[in-house]
Amino acid sequence: MSHRPVDIVVADDNAVLLNVLSETLEECGYSVRSAVGGLEALTEIRRRAPGILLSDLNMPRMSGFELLSIVRRRHPKIRVIAMSASYPRGVVPQGVAADAFYEKDATGVAQLMLIVNAMRNEPDSQLLRVSAPVWIPRPAILPGGSSSAPFACPECLRAYPCAIDERDSPHHWSCPYCLYRVQLAFCHAATEADEQSLVYYYS
Repeated sequence: MSHRPVDIVVADDNAVLLNVLSETLEECGYSVRSAVGGLEALTEIRRRAPGILLSDLNMPRMSGFELLSIVRRRHPKIRVIAMSASYPRGVVPQGVAADAFYEKDATGVAQLMLIVNAMRNEPDSQLLRVSAPVWIPRPAILPGGSSSAPFACPECLRAYPCAIDERDSPHHWSCPYCLYRVQLAFCHAATEADEQSLVYYYS
């Protein structure tokens, strides 16, 4: 009986690293599709859902935080590995909808392969399933400390403005249309020197 190789989508805006990771995974027998960002990864997933998604967290246009939250909601059976050089200790950062975490630049590709191989063989019942807040770019702060951001409910897809007070957290409420309970988190690109600047708001 022939066995199809496990399909992996790799998303990273660093073209050099993307090629290295893709080639390494292919040499280890995986079927790999590359995406240069979160939006491109969603396109690949729509074409065919992979067994594993490996995604950087800090990418332009659509961050990995946003991508993984969407994937967790729409494709809960996809096994997800988040990766970043900005979050040490090799644990899934708070609020990230991932089953495992790979610390780039610090542990080497061999460690990534151990994570991928373990993920491939992990029973679905053993996968970590964290809550997945909706990630949006941090809105501009208005006079008085409040913010306003356009928002589309992930359940009914209807858009409405959100009035947000930075002094109150966490930020959660029910959609005015379908009453779906929404959790929000604000994100912007983090660096090693600024890893604490990522603000999480979720219930």
